[in-house]
Formats: sequence, structure tokens, C-alpha cells
Amino acid sequence: MGLSSRYTIRKEATPALIELLTQTTLGTNGARYKHLDTATRIHEADNPLFISLERDGKVQGNLTLCDRGRQWYVRYFAFSNQKQASKNVNRVHKSNSRLKMEMASFFDETFDGKLGAAPDAFYAYIDPANDRSKWMSEQFGFRTEAQLISQSFSRTKPRLQSQVHLLKDEQLISEQLDKIEKTHAFFVRKHAERGPFYAYYDDMGKVIGFAKITRANWVIERLPGFLGGIFTHLITITPGIRRIVKPKNHQFLVPESIWVQDNDPGVLSALLEGILAHENRNMMLWFVDRREPLWREARHYIDWGLFHKMTPQPIVDVVVLRKNPLKMDDLRSKPIFVAGWDMV
Repeated sequence: MGLSSRYTIRKEATPALIELLTQTTLGTNGARYKHLDTATRIHEADNPLFISLERDGKVQGNLTLCDRGRQWYVRYFAFSNQKQASKNVNRVHKSNSRLKMEMASFFDETFDGKLGAAPDAFYAYIDPANDRSKWMSEQFGFRTEAQLISQSFSRTKPRLQSQVHLLKDEQLISEQLDKIEKTHAFFVRKHAERGPFYAYYDDMGKVIGFAKITRANWVIERLPGFLGGIFTHLITITPGIRRIVKPKNHQFLVPESIWVQDNDPGVLSALLEGILAHENRNMMLWFVDRREPLWREARHYIDWGLFHKMTPQPIVDVVVLRKNPLKMDDLRSKPIFVAGWDMV
């Protein structure tokens, strides 16, 4: 890499790192997209460490970690030669061997408590079809322990629901989040408490449905699926779907902390549609653990919308690195909590 290369650990993102991340296209195989909110979103990271390989003032590779106490989350994973990664994985392996070596050492030192309180695990979300991410996670010893479904919900003209309202009552919000924390692994209170929140009220004024949302904005270069490339071009001229997906500036919502009494699919559908109407959006992407009881029980009774009918539901692997692989934790028995911030 030359004498000017250096390995750095920072607690704040540099302009050079933000430049790399904002230019990074994700999902090298199948769906391809670019986050448009990274420059602002990166400053919302919880206790971040930005581990980078720099050369001549530019960031060649980066891995960003969020210290979440017992679990540390791997948020950004990017290389300046990402486009070549999809074509020649072996070349990327060699060019990034320095960062790989430094990261392996970092994981060992962190588990040994040399950098403070030792975590139980590191975890990340990766596209199993992305050879680069999959290879790097396996080299560090990460193993898949759960899977998420990218569940879309869309409406060309979402209707306001009289029982769905913006929720600002802090006590009610706290009570709902307590329910989510008790039933999910790896709960992140900092992100969960950052609204906005919506509630579905029954006829007696009782909250029987709840969700928090994160607003997101992507450029979609290619939709998922075998015909994703064709669909990406067709949707700009196809009535209905072009209201839902705008590839050059796709604005959508990511719901999280969803709770519905008795896992009622009618309440869930009305809640999601009501939120779309309130937010003046046409689509949501719900990144949900396949073990989530609400999704499993309601999924066959909900009209998920036109986008769901046209495209597959991409799988996301939850990969975990543990010092003691036999150590049990909540993730083995509960669905994982997915913060919207983690995905966008």
C-alpha cells in the first residue's frame, strides 16, 4: 500500500470517510442501492469507532462499530474499490489484507478487555449474495445466527385511518418500548426512543397497535430479483408502481418496534397504511426477523401491496462473532430487535 498508508481508529467521522460512504453502492449482486442520508445519519451513531485504512488523505477501507454495551454493532463496511469486488473477489482479498489483519487484532483485543469493558459479541447484517461481505465476515469468524426478511408494504394511494394517530405521550411510548425490549434480543434503547411514533386506538381509546418509523431516502440502481434490472427501467413509465418506487430519489419508511395486540392482521394492516397516509409516503420496508411471531402469524392475511407482488423478499443474514461460541444469549431464543437506523 506504500509508506503513506496508515491504519486509524477515530471516534468522529472525517470528511474523507463521509465521502467514501456517500459514494458507496451497496448490494453488489442482485439489488443495488445507495443511501442518500449517510452524511447526516452517520452523526446519529451510538458510541462509534471508525476503523479505517487511509492513504494520501483518502479512505481506502472502513469498518464502523457502534459500542452497545454487551453487543457491538458493525454499521458501515466499505472499500474504495467496491465495484471491482463483485468481479474479482480474490483481488479485493489481497488489496485489503492490511485492514483484515488489523481488524482481526482489534476484535481479539476488544474481547480481552484491553479497550474497556469486554462485549459478549459483535454482530452485523449482511447480504448473503454479496461475496465480498460474506467472505470478510467469515474470515473474522462471524457466523449466521438469524435471518431477516425485507418485507415491503405499499399503497399507491394510502388512506387515512381514523384510529391511527401520531403518538407523543411519553409514558405510553415507554410502556410500549418496554414490551419490545422484553420480547426481543439486542434491544437498543437509544435508537428505539427516537421517534416519530404511531398508535392504533380501539373504540375504547386503548392502544392496541404501535410502531416507530425511520424516514429513509435511497437511489435505487437495480431492484432485487432476476428481472430486477428490467423492472428498474419499467417502473418509471408504469402506472401505479411509479407512484411507489422512484429510483433516482426513493423516499420510504422503515418501521420498527411494531406491536399489535393478539397479532391481529387487520390492525397491523390498518396501522401501516395509516402511517403511510400520515407521512405522505407510498412504501415501507420492514426488516423483520423470520422468527417474529407478529409477522409469522399475520403475513398470509395481509395485502402487502403491488411492490411485494412484483419483487422477491431479499434475505438479510444476522452474523455474530463471539469469543465463546457456546455462550447462550437472548438471540438464541428471541427475534432480534432491528433499529431502522441500522438498515438505512
